[in-house]
Amino acid sequence: MNVATRPASHAHPGHIPSTRSYPAALFVSIVAIGLSLRFYWVISKYSVNLFFWDEWDIYGLLFEHAHWWQIFVAEHGPPREGLGVVIVSGLLGLTHWNSRVQAFAIGAAIVLAMVLTIRLKLRVFGPLTITDAIIPALFLGLGQWEVLVSAPGPSAQAFPLLLIMAYCISWLQECRLLRYALVIVINFLLIYTGYGIFIAGITLAIFALDCLHRTRAGDVRGATASLLAATIAAASLASFFYHYVFNSGANCYHFPYHNPAAYPWFMGLMFARFVGIKHGLLFGSVVGIGVLVLVVALMVDHAWLLMRDSPPQRASLLIFILTSYTLIYASAAAIGRVCLGIQAAESSRNMTLLIPAFLGIYFHLLAKPSGGKRILLLALMFLIVLPSAIQRYHKELEGLSAMKRDWKQCYLEHEDIHFCDQATRFRIYPWPENIGLKEKLAYLKQNALNLYATDK
Repeated sequence: MNVATRPASHAHPGHIPSTRSYPAALFVSIVAIGLSLRFYWVISKYSVNLFFWDEWDIYGLLFEHAHWWQIFVAEHGPPREGLGVVIVSGLLGLTHWNSRVQAFAIGAAIVLAMVLTIRLKLRVFGPLTITDAIIPALFLGLGQWEVLVSAPGPSAQAFPLLLIMAYCISWLQECRLLRYALVIVINFLLIYTGYGIFIAGITLAIFALDCLHRTRAGDVRGATASLLAATIAAASLASFFYHYVFNSGANCYHFPYHNPAAYPWFMGLMFARFVGIKHGLLFGSVVGIGVLVLVVALMVDHAWLLMRDSPPQRASLLIFILTSYTLIYASAAAIGRVCLGIQAAESSRNMTLLIPAFLGIYFHLLAKPSGGKRILLLALMFLIVLPSAIQRYHKELEGLSAMKRDWKQCYLEHEDIHFCDQATRFRIYPWPENIGLKEKLAYLKQNALNLYATDK
């Protein structure tokens, strides 16, 4: 199954774009740059140099001067911290623990993921077209504002998204040794980096299918290489569970939920929120369930194509990876958080890792033969994702930012956690005694770190 050498039926890898593609490339570049600048403007305006909520747990090991590997394998909720927290911890050490650095690093990861996706599109589907503006629109919408300026941390959503795009590109490398090596390394990083853990089963499935196709073709050497790669990938997954203790992200978690029908409903509302539907439970449910059914259908369709075709098309491989990953993530989110109430499906921190599914839908449309129907569907998709790209969410951003600034100013003046919680009607951590918040704030003051390092 040499997926690196079989393009989509209509794509022409290595084709040099004609002059006619330059206006489209310019348009896509303007959209991407414009949305990226807005992304960073939002981060610069609304991020506050103050550890908040989960960040006190995520960066707790910094107070203990922990080694990078201890940070990499540390747990926060169900997943481990992984690459994102290691990188941001290093940046914090260079900036007196200025937590605004985390927001900029998260923004950089998402923007870079968008850039890799454009590269992926060029590699598989050919030169840029006007409709490729859908890619930056998907990646740079502000519906994921919590990921940027709240407290999920860099490893939960943003860095897995970046690694997934790198993972897809790795599967397209022509050299088998390089392809397997890159996939194994990125798969390991994903397993340990937040919700990237859900890639593990997909990696094993693809290697198993690769081994099966090569065995049927009589390629014993290739089948052996695939089996060895699968073994290493399985060992990476097994290593994740060494000294692992499962901790749900919701105190009310229990499985199975008393109403199993709430799971797909929860997932549907996640998809509805992604396309900008913030109000209207019935309408959002109908639209969201419709998108969910579409994503499931695409995953099944392209999984079947992968099993049937030898070698399979690269487009089918990408669409299968993207749709199946998001479906696993959305299922896990529903299982873990449905007890919080169906409204939890609308949390903006869920949006980032829904991007691969919508990208899979877009790639599926690109893989269709050219024609009026394809143009109509691409235009329809552009109209569907446009609201999520242009919605501002400034009310939410301004509210959170103002409360964090007020609490910070109060504490700098009074140094009394309980008083500032009451005075500002806002908490930076729900159970301050559990983590020794007073002592940690004293440590920050003593060493001129975080909120004591700057008045920004």
